[in-house]
Parts: sequence; structure tokens; C-alpha cells
Amino acid sequence: MQDRVVITGYGCLTASGADAAMTWEAILARESGIRQAETWDSSGWPYHLAGEIKDYNPRELVADRKLLKFITRQDVIGLNAVTQAVAHSKIIEHRDGFADPSSFNDRTGVFVGSPATKYRSQHDYLSSLSKAAGDPREFGIRAMEDVHPMWLLRALPNNVLAYAGIQYGFKGANANVTAHGISGSQAIAEACRYLRDGAIDRAIVVGYDSASELEALPYYASVGLLSSRGLKPFDRSRDGTVLGEGAGALFLETRDEAERRSATIYGEVLGSSVVSEAEGVLSVREDGAGVSQAIRSALEDSEKSSDEIGMISAHANGTRVSDASEARAFIDVFGASSIPVTGFKWSLGHTIAASGVIESILTLRCLADGRVPGIPTLEELSPDCEGIRASAVEQKPKSSVGIVVSRAFAGLNSCIVLSTNG
Repeated sequence: MQDRVVITGYGCLTASGADAAMTWEAILARESGIRQAETWDSSGWPYHLAGEIKDYNPRELVADRKLLKFITRQDVIGLNAVTQAVAHSKIIEHRDGFADPSSFNDRTGVFVGSPATKYRSQHDYLSSLSKAAGDPREFGIRAMEDVHPMWLLRALPNNVLAYAGIQYGFKGANANVTAHGISGSQAIAEACRYLRDGAIDRAIVVGYDSASELEALPYYASVGLLSSRGLKPFDRSRDGTVLGEGAGALFLETRDEAERRSATIYGEVLGSSVVSEAEGVLSVREDGAGVSQAIRSALEDSEKSSDEIGMISAHANGTRVSDASEARAFIDVFGASSIPVTGFKWSLGHTIAASGVIESILTLRCLADGRVPGIPTLEELSPDCEGIRASAVEQKPKSSVGIVVSRAFAGLNSCIVLSTNG
């Protein structure tokens, strides 16, 4: 018998809200956090929209001011989500009741969906390269003078994993997953494997990213993925995605451990999957076969049938091929017009590595409240998406079980199955 995995805490920070409650209320109110970028000068640049954290103040988001010398903006966002989820779970108050918490800490894991380093960190060296005029020796001298002495420590891709463990003393199993848009979902899947197998009793899982950086935009634009007008999932006029930033964190425990401490249980992770289409870095199968496989594998893992699913939280990133192929996968697995479909990137922007965790939290809220928010930017369902129950108006889930679909470069697809029915 494998242990069941339940959710006893969560937290997030997005362009639409400083925590999960604020983000959820913004989505219900049909409000979007996508606006003209403020962290860089967007004048003269066609792709001027971004889902940026509002009123970003690192000293308010991370309590340890000394730590701010060693971490970047995206790390600050990730650690804030961890702090929110740990506080929500009340796990520290529980641990404080132990005379010797060492075994508790040894069986508490940390799993992270990381964006790795950012393009902006490479730009720290551009001034030195320019001054060196092609002379490697001169470049080395200039870089020692110009580049921040903590550059290497600030650029480490596992900063959030390391500092989350250090902050709380969690010493159990850990993993740092860097897999573009499925990073957060894969971190959830990895944590669940350890919990189910009894290797640990509890874990914090966080996905975080600051994708809306100026330095990344030319690359995304060059492959035709960005929109200059807004993010319109499944719409006839959709023309691309909008990058955002944010973080989400879940506190997971085995059901036995959660019940032993009388924890509030907000939901359960019933199953998960991660699959690859294995066809190319930028290729997307138009028939949606990768998404179909991910959904079927996750349903098998959760021991649920397709007719038990009550809603779909789609990847819904607003790009033409991704949305259309995702729609075909939903019809392939569930049939036409059978299950309410929604997405959240229209409000948050595409938060890449953070999206799987943030959207899992929002799906939990959908199931708990019995509300599937509409997609306000969906004005006319595209002919290549016909057959799915996506709508601009709110719907109701058919059951207390939902799925969260995430996609990434290199044909990676993932699916998380969640439930709020004890």
C-alpha cells in the first residue's frame, strides 16, 4: 500500500495578487495583472506587455536582509511563496512540540521547480566584454572589477532549494527540477513519489520564475511565441503568449501524518505524469498526442477514469499550435464538450517554471468553491479549438476532481490530478 499524499498548506505570489487569496479573488473578478512592463523600458518595442509582481519590495518579501545579498529577484519571489505555504500549513508550530525535532527534519523534503539562471545574469559581463575589445586577458581583468563579487552565488539555480532547507532546517530528500514550463509540475510529481514510497513524511514544493525579463524577449519573439496585444487562450484571434513572473508553493504530507497532527487538509494529489513527445526542441505535435498521453498516464496513476474528472486547468498559453493541439487532446481523452475547461495565464502571464504549482493552487480553489472561472479574453472560440467547453463565463465543475496540464519546450507535457473530496 502506498501512502496517500495530501495538501496541508499553500501560498503564491503573482502579478494578480500578493497571496493565493488575492490572486483567486482577482481571477473571479476577471482582473488581469498583465500590463505594460515597468521593470524595463518598453518604448519602441512591440512586445511591451508583462505579468510583473506589483510593488516588488524584497525586504518585505524575505525577512533575512543579509540573504538579499546572495539571491536574485526570482529567488526572493520563490522564497516568499515557501514562507506563505509553511505558515499556512502550521507545520512549524507542530514541530515545536517535539523535544527532539531531528528525526522530523530528516524526514521533511524540499522539491523545487526552478527556472535556472536568467539571461539578465549573462548581461553582467557585457560591459567587460566591450571594454576588452576581444582580448581575453583584458576581459578577465575587467570582469574582476565590473562584475559583482557574489555573481556566482546569486546565479546558482538551486538557491531556493538551499535556502528553504536552511531557513526551516528541513534535511530530507530534495530535488531541483529545471524543465522549462513543466518544472513546477515535475517537482510535485517527484515529491509525491518520495511521499508515496515512505521515504519522507512531508515536503515543501515550490515553483518560481521571473520570465518577463527584457533580455529573454528577443529569443521568445524570434520563434514567434509572443503577443503584442494580450493573451487570448483558445480564441480565434490569439497570436501568442505574454511572459510573467510569480511563485507557488504547496506543503504536502502523507495522509497518516496529516491526520496524526489534526492538520487542515485542503486537497489531495491523486496522481501525476511527465511525458515527452521526443520530436524536437520547438516542435509541438498538432494532434495533441503528447498531452493525451500525459493525461492518460496521470489518470492511470490516480486510478481515476476520464468520466470522473470534473474540470480541466489547461496550459492555455495563447499560442496557436499549443492551444489547438491541447484542445484536440481534451477531445481525444474526454470527448467533445464534456468537461469545463479554463486557464489562468490570461490573468497571470506565462510564469513558465512556476505555472504548474500556481495553477494547481488555483485549481484547488476551483474545486473547493465549486467555481470554474471563465476566460474573459476569450471572445470567439477558434475553429481549431471547437469541441472543448472553454468559455468567457464561469462554469461549475462536474466533480471534486480536476486536472492541471502544463507544457514545455522540447515537447514536454505533464498532468497533475487533484481532488478536494477527503
